[in-house]
Amino acid sequence: MIGKTHKSSKIIALALCLVPAVFGQINNFEFVQHDSAYVGSEEFVVLHGEIISLATSSQSISVTRVTHEMDTLWTNSFCVGPACLPPFLDNYTFDLAASDTAEFTLDTFPNGEEGIGIWTMFAVDSSTMEVDSVNIRLEFVAVSIDGSFERPNSFELSHIYPNPTNASINFDLDLKSTGDYSIILYALDGREIMIRNYQLNSGKNHLQWNMQGLPSGNYIISATGAGETISRQVSVIK
Repeated sequence: MIGKTHKSSKIIALALCLVPAVFGQINNFEFVQHDSAYVGSEEFVVLHGEIISLATSSQSISVTRVTHEMDTLWTNSFCVGPACLPPFLDNYTFDLAASDTAEFTLDTFPNGEEGIGIWTMFAVDSSTMEVDSVNIRLEFVAVSIDGSFERPNSFELSHIYPNPTNASINFDLDLKSTGDYSIILYALDGREIMIRNYQLNSGKNHLQWNMQGLPSGNYIISATGAGETISRQVSVIK
């Protein structure tokens, strides 16, 4: 770190995976990101995005931050629309005017500590329950000037079927390499409903989950592994 043990190093923060995870066609709004990398100091890293209205009337947009991994010494918060939230708040709802754009930032203060942060940001239209999201992986390390980063090994999460469902769901994880994967079912307010951990082999892995005990509504299913998180929406009907 600067001024400590790495005199020939600098602090580099990379958003290695800041990409939209789209659950089907989004008609009324779009959640987009702009920053794919940031070279900064030991003080803070800010990643920027926008929530863009595609509707002809005002919408109530709820944004939820789900933290998958973060160093205990880091501080992380986000700003969206008219508000900048304190670190302990994970959800904020605001009105997005027709054809308007709300600025979004995810603000991370590593406090000089090397580490990795992984988050999923969900934006939900409260009236139509349409969902869009971005998955963010931020690595903060001290490296030499000539050091380089490689993207983590990727995997694919298939579409969920049947969707909607009143019984069970099926989906596939297509993996480039064998490893540990965690799959979490979230309510739209960020609550963890179910979590399962798997040791999966490379190639296509078919999984089935029983959803019969859940109330009707919309949920988010997220698969995390190999340094990435991919999310899909699923609806339960009775």
